[in-house]
Amino acid sequence: MKNSPTYRSYLYVPAHKAQVVEKAYASEADAVVLDLEDAVPANHKDEARAAAASILASNPAKPTYVRVNPASSPWCRDDVEAIAQPSLVALRLPKCDGPEEIRTVASWLDEAGCSAGIQILIESAYGIETAYQLAMSSPRLDRIGIGESDLRADLQVGVDNFTLEFCRARCVIASRAAGLSAPIQTVYHTLKDLDGLRESTLRAKSMGFVGRFAIHPSQLPIINEVFTPSEEEVRAARGVLEAVEANAGASTGSSVFVLPDGRVVAPPLIANARVTLALAANLPAQGALA
Repeated sequence: MKNSPTYRSYLYVPAHKAQVVEKAYASEADAVVLDLEDAVPANHKDEARAAAASILASNPAKPTYVRVNPASSPWCRDDVEAIAQPSLVALRLPKCDGPEEIRTVASWLDEAGCSAGIQILIESAYGIETAYQLAMSSPRLDRIGIGESDLRADLQVGVDNFTLEFCRARCVIASRAAGLSAPIQTVYHTLKDLDGLRESTLRAKSMGFVGRFAIHPSQLPIINEVFTPSEEEVRAARGVLEAVEANAGASTGSSVFVLPDGRVVAPPLIANARVTLALAANLPAQGALA
C-alpha cells in the first residue's frame, strides 16, 4: 500500500476556472483538489482536463490532487492520461463500486509511468457493503472515502442520521482493516452554517477521520483548527513513539506496556500517535510542531 500524506484541509476547485484555481492555491487549504467531475459541465470537460494538466506541469505550490470522472464515463481514461504527472499526489476516483474499476485506472497510471496513488469515493449502498473488498483491490489505493450526496440519494436518507453515521464508521473500519491511511471526511455543503461545520468536523474527528474536504475557502479556518494537533498532543504522541522505540530494545520485548501516566501503549495508541505527528509535520509552517 502507498504511504499517503496526511493533511488537515483539502479544497475542491473546478479545474477550468482559472481565477478560482488561483485563489485556491492562495487560500488556507493545506492541499488543493482540481475537480474534473461534478463542478465541470460536459461541454467544459476537455477544457478542465487541459487546465489540470497545465497546472500539474507548472509544479504547483501546494500538494495537488485531481478528481477525475467516473471509470464508467467516456472521459475517465483521457483524464487519467492527462494528469499522470510527477506532481500529482493522488487521483480521486468517484462513484466507485467495483475493484475492477480501481485496477483498470491503476493500469493506466502504470502505462503512463506515474507513481501517484488512487483514492476512491464510495457513493452507493453497494459500495458501502463491499468497502473492504474495494479497499483491498490494488496496491495503488491509499484511501477510501464517501461521496455523501449521492450516497444519501441512493439510501434515501437525510443529511445526518444513524444510517449515514454507520456508513462513515464502515469507511473508517474498512480503511484500517485493509491497512490504508485513515479516511478524510467529505465536504459540508451548507456554506453559511459554520457552527454546523464545526460540530460535524469534530464528530468526524472523533470517529477516526483525519482531515476534511472543503468547497469554499470560508470553511478552511474551522477545518484547520479542528485538525491541528496541539503542542500537548504532539508531545504526547512523540512520547508514545519514543517509548515504543525504547521498549523495543528492552529485555521484556512486550508489544503492550503501560506508560508512567497510565496509558496503555498498544497498536491503536501507536497508530494515533503517528497520525498526530504526520499532521503536525505537514502544517504550512514547515512542521513547526513536529
